[in-house]
Amino acid sequence: MKRRDFLKTTAAVAGAGVASRLGFSQNITEPGAKPNILFILVDELRWPTVFPAGVNSAEDYFRRFMPNLYKYVWKGGVKFSNYHTAACACTPARGTILTGLYSHQSWLISTILSNPNLPVLNPAFPTFGKLLCAAGYTTPYYGKWHVSIPSGPSDTAPYGFAWNSPPDVVGFNLQGTYGDPIPPPPPPNPTEPPPYHNDAYTTNQAVSYLQNVKTTDAPWCLTVGYVNPHDREFYPAGTEFLTYTNVFANYNQNKPPSAQLKQFTDYTTTPPIVNWNINKLKSPPPQGYPFLPPNWQNPTNYAAFNKPTTHTYIQQFSAAIWGGIAPDLFQFGFKVDPYGNGNLGFGVGNAPFYYWQRGLDSYTQVTKIVDQQIGDVLDQLHKLPQSIIDNTVIIFASDHGEYSGAHGFVQGKIGTVYEECTHIPLIVMDPSGRFTGDTNTIRTGLCSSVDLLNMFVTLGNKGDTTWLTKHPYDQIYTNRHDMYSMLKSRWAPGRDHLLFATDEIAPDFYNFNGSPTNILALRTEDAKVGVYADWKPLSVTIDPTTVQLEFYDYSTKAGQLELFSHPNDPRAQEGYEALINNYLPNELAAPLPGNPLDPKSLRFQQIKSEIAHVAFRDFIKNQPDSTWQKGNGLRLLLGYGGPF
Repeated sequence: MKRRDFLKTTAAVAGAGVASRLGFSQNITEPGAKPNILFILVDELRWPTVFPAGVNSAEDYFRRFMPNLYKYVWKGGVKFSNYHTAACACTPARGTILTGLYSHQSWLISTILSNPNLPVLNPAFPTFGKLLCAAGYTTPYYGKWHVSIPSGPSDTAPYGFAWNSPPDVVGFNLQGTYGDPIPPPPPPNPTEPPPYHNDAYTTNQAVSYLQNVKTTDAPWCLTVGYVNPHDREFYPAGTEFLTYTNVFANYNQNKPPSAQLKQFTDYTTTPPIVNWNINKLKSPPPQGYPFLPPNWQNPTNYAAFNKPTTHTYIQQFSAAIWGGIAPDLFQFGFKVDPYGNGNLGFGVGNAPFYYWQRGLDSYTQVTKIVDQQIGDVLDQLHKLPQSIIDNTVIIFASDHGEYSGAHGFVQGKIGTVYEECTHIPLIVMDPSGRFTGDTNTIRTGLCSSVDLLNMFVTLGNKGDTTWLTKHPYDQIYTNRHDMYSMLKSRWAPGRDHLLFATDEIAPDFYNFNGSPTNILALRTEDAKVGVYADWKPLSVTIDPTTVQLEFYDYSTKAGQLELFSHPNDPRAQEGYEALINNYLPNELAAPLPGNPLDPKSLRFQQIKSEIAHVAFRDFIKNQPDSTWQKGNGLRLLLGYGGPF
């Protein structure tokens, strides 16, 4: 990687953004009606890179394990093989998709739940729903929302969407696959939706909508948000909930209270309650995966690979909540080990070593399950009049990825900048061919979730990009990439860089090695630098004394697998300086336009959102230790072990 890849001036970055935004697409308006858009958004599906026997590519993977997606979308669609989320986890990632803003612009940087103290997406910000409504669209939305706490369409109308799947399908243990019985058993009213409805419920809503569309309808953009394959995050402590509860019970039996180890979350008691005997996720069918992912690393030895200390903390924190797996090849049974330094009284339930392979089976199992739901929706679409089918663009995407054993992380998507959490699928299929071209050529250029809004709105305007020249969009989206041109032509370039942030709050009480938890990344085709730091008190300013760097050179195989970090490589420091001095202030956290003193301005609302997040972070920091010693504080205040 050349030095210039990380050292770009602010002017050069801004200039490149304008060029990519206006230079390639030629602003040609396509003839005919405005297209309908069917947006299918799944949760936690990474771009496939680890394959079982007989599968050798992403295309093979989708053909075998997601046959409905392959049939209806992949085969005739434009495939983006280098598409990345700009944020993790669920809420921040979805915020970037809806608004086209980085998480450090919207300050939607923590996964939300029903906590009145936790900030939600500010409805003052633009969304692709608002912009499509302005272009004459209706914007129904069913399924997972997870950027505010809505109870019905009136709550999401300010965001530009008619969402109607209360209560939000945010993703509790086994919720994507099972949820609650439908209809719920007495005494609840059988006409009421169950409190933890599942992906099948979302499918039924979407199918019902499609059954009623007509050729005379205004153009529509229907969003269908699925939970799965998010159920994989709960592997194995949630998917095998009774086993883990019994492991802790057996460990603590006949021990005095001072010697017992508490389970972070007992999934036998947390909703939705699923009958153990019908729970098929406890026994994922073998698919022939390798014993370990190719970039598996022993989580007890990250220091040997020059990893930031945050990896050790988050790996064990995640394992304690959602279940651990032994790093020892010769551990054949379940075992409870002390969490962290052993002084907090919590334990980590570690499954036998072969569960690393079983985790890949589990991920594939829930991926196949969500494909069945996708197939039901697309089957219904293809029962409509041919004119509607031909005029409906299908967009398939994931919000973020999933580790599934990579680098020794049993599950999850936070605490690192690894490809497994950022690199995700995006496929766009236009039956008419008006808006896509060269569909047999996979697009390999870099692109980001913050670029999706531009693509949606340009599609809704039939390729006309005039909307981008109007205030305030001409200022907000200067650095977004022209993905519409990538739809049209295989020759259209991708981005020259990607930016990423993950700032999920993990309380200091559990931070046994004092690791920094505010994480940024700058990635090019050639390399990646990760910056791990803490913010100064009551601010979002990086404390330079806390900074740890991570660097991978993609010109080597080990670099591509992100095995050995090289934080002392001069390019790591150069990338850090470019990120902090240029990309952070001018793109990742760029101020929105308007007078900061005018409550009607976007800049005022941006500052308001920033203050709200800082206040919530301070609220969490000042919780007494007793909040976390109980174990359920994590789930109630931050969603860990619940809708995370």
